Amino acid sequence: MKQHKKFLTRKNGFICAFLAPGILLFFIIYAYPLINIFVTSFCKWNYKNFQAPEFLGWSHMFDNYIKIFTSDANFKMALINTMKWVVLTLVIQVPFTLIVALILSKKPRGWKITRNVFIIPNIISTAAIGLIFLNIYNPSRGIVTEIMNQIRPGSNISILANEKYAFWGVTFAFIFFGGSLCILLLTQIFSIDQSLFEAAKVDGANAWHIDTKIVLPLMRPMIGTVAVMAVNYALLLYNEIALITGGGPDNATFSLSYYIYRTALGSTKLNFARGNTAGVIQFILGIVLVGLINKAFRTNEAD
Repeated sequence: MKQHKKFLTRKNGFICAFLAPGILLFFIIYAYPLINIFVTSFCKWNYKNFQAPEFLGWSHMFDNYIKIFTSDANFKMALINTMKWVVLTLVIQVPFTLIVALILSKKPRGWKITRNVFIIPNIISTAAIGLIFLNIYNPSRGIVTEIMNQIRPGSNISILANEKYAFWGVTFAFIFFGGSLCILLLTQIFSIDQSLFEAAKVDGANAWHIDTKIVLPLMRPMIGTVAVMAVNYALLLYNEIALITGGGPDNATFSLSYYIYRTALGSTKLNFARGNTAGVIQFILGIVLVGLINKAFRTNEAD
């Protein structure tokens, strides 16, 4: 009995020793910055004059949150745009990617080439994507400008300089690039027991019935996971905006991530407290969205 207890003690010691570096790194890299962001969102912190965070006081501790919603037009624009992109990923990107995966799962002629081509935008840098779309939207020689001039001769519409079109210019720079999501869905489809398909065909089921009655129900958890990944990308959207529009025109394409950067680091004010306040709101929004998606797709439930 004593030897058994000694063995368990030694085993627990080894486990703790192996876990300690990972736990330490987690607290240094993730936990401490997250706690710091929450704490300083209740402070006055303008780093322009190298001031330390100053607590606003218990009676005014929520002033940063009140002001950011009531008197900051850029934040409102960033929040609205971000929520639009979240909805668009759920309405356009996820269904489009799912349809592509279902088609490729039938292994039509050239399906491997199509799969590889579809994933190319996900394996090259966003900087390259940004340069590609800057050329596509170029007001003097871009293909989109040429198409717009053919539709409306002499209009000379510049996509990125027009508030009405700039939002959609950023949207089309990422909304159809779901190659990595498609691979996940395709892998899930290929992992389904083929005997289910054979039995359904024997019973007279066609491809539509098989997809809607067998494939999609069995893929529900993976579709939920893909939806979470897509929404997370939209919620944290930054690179496309920084590279293509720079938040313009007139801050019309601000996202929450770009707003945080511009508020905390991208201007002369260096308002860390306001930027961290927006970061906390973004974090809470992400938790809520992930929870709603998991509940909608019941990803935690066993089939």
